Amino acid sequence: MKAALFTAIETPFARKLANLFTAEGYQVAEADTPNPIDFFIDTTDIRLPDDHFSITDGINAALIEKCFRDNVLHSMQLLEKFLPNLDAGEGKRLFYLSNTGASLNQTRDTRHYAYNMAKASLHQFLQLISNQLSTKGYTFRIFDPLNGEIAPENAAGAAFHYLTRRRGTENHDPRRDDENNLILRDALGRAWHW
Repeated sequence: MKAALFTAIETPFARKLANLFTAEGYQVAEADTPNPIDFFIDTTDIRLPDDHFSITDGINAALIEKCFRDNVLHSMQLLEKFLPNLDAGEGKRLFYLSNTGASLNQTRDTRHYAYNMAKASLHQFLQLISNQLSTKGYTFRIFDPLNGEIAPENAAGAAFHYLTRRRGTENHDPRRDDENNLILRDALGRAWHW
């Protein structure tokens, strides 16, 4: 039986996604399992209530640092902790939540500065770790559940299919193969540039 480890199952999206894995016969565990795992599903996505400022409003260094610690350092520590479990499993697939607002090419909303900067930093971490782990058979999925735009059950369904299936190359172009490249996809299946 394949195993999926969730770093947390606290949000409606994470609960719906965990339920889909369970319904499909996967062993689902939260971040306290010592067993081999096939899917590492990091549902870390922390937004801070005071993060409504832009760069021109003045920088709230404490809030930016907290958002970075919550969304980036925490994810880095979890991967470090569970990498031996992933090495022991067969699936070797890592899943991370992000937001299209953190895409360098698509950032138009100047608010939520701390969150967007943290997710952009997460993207850089994922690029670096992908360079190392992809040679060992690891694949990555980065996903925007479009919170507030799509119902959590619909986003979870899209995430489940994205996580558990191989996407074929688009237009027979290997640069557009999600197995070999880091692609940020949203709950509607759209690919976003980093």
